[in-house]
Amino acid sequence: MQYLPIVFVRGYAGTQKDVEQTVNDPFYGFNSGSTHIRVDEKENPQKFFFESPLLRLMTDHDYQPIVDNQNVSNQIKRLSDRLHQTIWIYRFYDISTPSFGSSSVVRQEMEEIAKGLRNLIQNVKKTTGADKIYLVGHSMGGLVCRSLIQKIYPEQGEQAADHIDKFFTYATPHGGIYFEVGSGLLENLRDKFQLNNSDDFGPQRMYQYLTPDIKPTTKLPDNFQLEKLQSIEDAFPPDRVFSLIGTNAHDYEEGFGFSRKVVGVKSDGLVQIDKAYIGGSHRAYVHRSHGGRYGILNSEEGYQNLQRFLFGDIQVKLSLSNVELKDLDKNFYQLETRVALRGLPIPIYEQAIAHYCPITQELTRTDKPIPLFTAFLIPRNSASDDNTCRYALRLALHSFTKQEKNWLRDSHLDQVPLWSDYLITDVAESNSSYEAKYSWNSEEKEPVTKLNPTSESSSDIYIAYVSLPERGQKVLGANAAVRLEISQWK
Repeated sequence: MQYLPIVFVRGYAGTQKDVEQTVNDPFYGFNSGSTHIRVDEKENPQKFFFESPLLRLMTDHDYQPIVDNQNVSNQIKRLSDRLHQTIWIYRFYDISTPSFGSSSVVRQEMEEIAKGLRNLIQNVKKTTGADKIYLVGHSMGGLVCRSLIQKIYPEQGEQAADHIDKFFTYATPHGGIYFEVGSGLLENLRDKFQLNNSDDFGPQRMYQYLTPDIKPTTKLPDNFQLEKLQSIEDAFPPDRVFSLIGTNAHDYEEGFGFSRKVVGVKSDGLVQIDKAYIGGSHRAYVHRSHGGRYGILNSEEGYQNLQRFLFGDIQVKLSLSNVELKDLDKNFYQLETRVALRGLPIPIYEQAIAHYCPITQELTRTDKPIPLFTAFLIPRNSASDDNTCRYALRLALHSFTKQEKNWLRDSHLDQVPLWSDYLITDVAESNSSYEAKYSWNSEEKEPVTKLNPTSESSSDIYIAYVSLPERGQKVLGANAAVRLEISQWK
């Protein structure tokens, strides 16, 4: 397990009142916890206490916060033996408030904020002696980080990978913020009037602050893809990025729910699901809203994905191979997935039809396996005595019968799956190699069948296939299987 300093970058403060509230908090909101979780099909709330990501990093991994970035000498004296286990908050709104003597409330441009982040990272590395840091951004904070990675570092002749080891984003609008209503009118008004730099979420400004060495007047080219780490993929691989995606628009209460009404249900209430990840990055879908009581940042699901991505020892890539669906000219299929880890009270990943994010288009793929989920495991944190990590993957295939739409009869999606089952897998590391056992819940309650690595495996990667049970083979094909790719994660 490798510990490095963590730099947190917060999201957008919409009004000056929000700015003042932010700067009055020593931790910019990252210390906020929650007391609610949705638990049943009727979405009735029940008490569930999550202390906050900051406090959990302190209690679980012995991290300590550095409160004042400008005066660190007294704070680090007591941490001389574990300076790498420090948390730093990038307080970029401090410069825009009279609270600290500023004569102006004019906000910095995104590029200036990103330059300030570069300076903070330099200070963190110098202070702690760490070669690199972990970077964590919530909402707009992820875009600040991307501006640093894609524009500021390259313009300085530097590579982000020399300073940043891993990059994690909570609910960041990597593809911009768009509205389901208005036919583009609301986006045009936002980008024209630029109120409180809200045009930072539009494609023109995003292109400008994500692209190195362009003039401020350069127009957005047709081939620019906002959600890709363009121009720096060699310097900072997407494999070192994790995008956490919220799927609960219903519970986003900001502005009396106005944003969720205009952004639409296929969102976390502010950021649309298909705009919330970087292409090629690891990702997880969780039924959480953009903020508030059911917010993604102050959630157990968010923290569990964060700590496993940062500190995990084992990476398990799960995919579905050799799928052969029938009657694709008549039927449309959707696959639901859900991942739970032993010892956790919540799922850490869930793609569901009810949450508007099932696996759909990929099911027609025949050229390569269909990605399901990448699990990062921490054996020392497992609930077993022998450091065995157990996870359960639920798969449920639904069919959709194509029909011509008319005013009496519309397309119908049968909510009873053609097939569903749980794949329960134990993964253990032994003598620098891996061992795995599995069971399908419909056949065995405990993992008893040992997995044997295939010829695709190597000394670094363990690859095995789990055949589907009989019912699964009938609907997904006789050769369909879950592919496990197990490797070390650093």
